[in-house]
Amino acid sequence: MKTHFVTLLIATGLVAGCSTVRQARQAQKESGLSLPAGERTPTEHDFAVPEGGVLSLMYAQESSLKWHPSMAMATQNVVAAHINVSKAGAGWRPTLSGSVGYDGNRRGNSAQSWDFNTTEDLSGSLSLTWVIYDFGRTRASIRTAVAELIASHETLSETRVQRILEVRAAYFKLAQAQAQGVVDEENLKQYDELLRQAELRLKIGTGRKYDVTKAKADRSNALLSLLTTRNAIITARAELNNQMGLGKVRNYVLVSDIRLPEPEVDFDVLVSVAQTNQPTLRALRAKVDAAVASVDRTVAELYPQIRATASTAYSTGDIQTLGLSWGVALLQDLFRSFEKRDNILLSVTALRQARASLALQEQNVVKMLIAALSSLNTARQGRGVAEEMELQAKENLDLVMKQFEVGASSILEVTDAQVLYTRARSAAVSARYTLENAKAGVYAIIGME
Repeated sequence: MKTHFVTLLIATGLVAGCSTVRQARQAQKESGLSLPAGERTPTEHDFAVPEGGVLSLMYAQESSLKWHPSMAMATQNVVAAHINVSKAGAGWRPTLSGSVGYDGNRRGNSAQSWDFNTTEDLSGSLSLTWVIYDFGRTRASIRTAVAELIASHETLSETRVQRILEVRAAYFKLAQAQAQGVVDEENLKQYDELLRQAELRLKIGTGRKYDVTKAKADRSNALLSLLTTRNAIITARAELNNQMGLGKVRNYVLVSDIRLPEPEVDFDVLVSVAQTNQPTLRALRAKVDAAVASVDRTVAELYPQIRATASTAYSTGDIQTLGLSWGVALLQDLFRSFEKRDNILLSVTALRQARASLALQEQNVVKMLIAALSSLNTARQGRGVAEEMELQAKENLDLVMKQFEVGASSILEVTDAQVLYTRARSAAVSARYTLENAKAGVYAIIGME
């Protein structure tokens, strides 16, 4: 019987954690390519640019949501919150504990000529404890854990929004750098042509040495500008790769002239959408609910617990014995150095802080939306002005070039016109992506992807 009892006790403990231990060991063994997305840097096979080598903004966003480590961390926070909900409900579940003991001794006395006798005792026990009523402790703990779970889900949503915002900013930065590269390359070609014509005129006796020198200096400046832009492209590509959760630099080209949909411009509508849709606000509301439940939990600590217990004990000793016992107990801490009082006061302080954090974010939403809408309106107007200036500069350059070809204008006038046109084109490129970034900012504030 004693063997069966010990076997039952050990088996009960092993079965309880067998599946969980297997999962833990499996997580420990994962390495290299067996690691899930977000816990490792993707390889060339994991990230394959679509056919044609064109990386769309949507594909870049999807890559970031899948591979960026911040998404994995936010997801595991949700998993941890689910576990905490289960732990919070432990007070409503029975607790079964057991023990096995072995005692032995050897003794003798002079009356028996020091004849030593050995005795052995194997004992074991099982105890079942169940909280019948705890005056709301467990219920408040579960409410707190559920509210924290909701907050973790909203934090995950906020991480998604931020991922998309960061990817868009990096995508537009690279697209702008590449567009500027096109401008600088064409500008360099134009100065190459000016230098060619200046040298030709000097050779045939209709030009000046100054024109050649000026053309060479202008070409050198154009080349320097192009080299600077190429370096900016490399840096912007590395930033985009990083935001997508990639390691090595991949070869791809971007979709030309990418444009986000036009967001709502009515301020009151945007504020209303943000109040109900922004993940940060929703997470803070959940944290307020968690703080309210935490106050209930600390107040419930003032009251006792009613527990039911049942236990069985087995011992070999001189004779084998088996006993059963049961009962109900009322448990209460009589004095804990005002710890319970202080816990209540701290929970109230945490509640007020949670409410203040929520109010602060609500006010920040209004402030951020005002700034975002102002930036959006300015960017819209700026793009229109920049495109008009580009058109005018192009017309001016064409006119000066025609005059230069017939000798009616100098190379200095051509250079001035070329500089004006290049600056106008650069301003138009910058204005185009400033507008897209302004749109992305509005979408991020209202919590839309």
